Amino acid sequence: MRTLGRIFLVAVMLLALPAGAVLAQSTDGTVTVLHGIPGDGGFPVDIYVNGDYTAPFIPGLTFTEFAGPVTLPAADYSIEIYAAGADPTATDPALGPLPVTLPAGANATIEAHLDEAGAATASVFVNDISEIAAGETRLTVRHTASAPTVDVLANDGVLFSALSNPNQASGDVPAATYNAKVVPTGATEPVVFEADLALPEGTSTIVYAIGSLADGNFTVAVQTITGLGAAPAGVPTGTAGLATDGFPIALAIAGALAMVGLAGSGVALSRRSSN
Repeated sequence: MRTLGRIFLVAVMLLALPAGAVLAQSTDGTVTVLHGIPGDGGFPVDIYVNGDYTAPFIPGLTFTEFAGPVTLPAADYSIEIYAAGADPTATDPALGPLPVTLPAGANATIEAHLDEAGAATASVFVNDISEIAAGETRLTVRHTASAPTVDVLANDGVLFSALSNPNQASGDVPAATYNAKVVPTGATEPVVFEADLALPEGTSTIVYAIGSLADGNFTVAVQTITGLGAAPAGVPTGTAGLATDGFPIALAIAGALAMVGLAGSGVALSRRSSN
């Protein structure tokens, strides 16, 4: 886990702001955390910030669960992750301390997940919150699972090809319901996942493939950012809920979410609450 902490630290320090990812004239940043590492009982964790051990900033986060979005002043933060219920004054953290810099205006997701070989790692993603044209929707798929390279099909046409961990693909498409499939790269069979995926207008849907295909805990988590439509103008908000540049096993995987009925839950400041 100390190796994971070092990897995560490097990922966080490489955080960059692509065009369209900054909310103009904002001095705050927005952070969402995703727990994408499977383990016994969901491997619940407590997250502490800036050495304040009076209470977890995010308590009891479990596998597939999101925490956030949390709006914080742009600044440097120190994050420590402990097994849920552990005494942070008497034990070492499972991860951390991790210095995290939150730039002004950034909308970021931090995710702990598995690499393709099944080892623990972490990634930081800057979410695109630029305006979406009227009648369109944005889909981002992030491959952060222990699984091979795949193609993502929409209505039986290849939408994203040769997607591998920890890569991502994103695009704006007409708002509609799509039949989504995930298949091995270059093939149409076997279908790893298939489901109808509804993508609402003016909304950014971010689908994460997480877990391990070989171990039978491969699944998906979905983060939604609303209020990005060109008309009427909206203030970006998010629902979900730690996540660098990540992946694509998901278009069909997003469909998988619909199939398995998973839903993320959000954390406002130090408390988890449904959005």
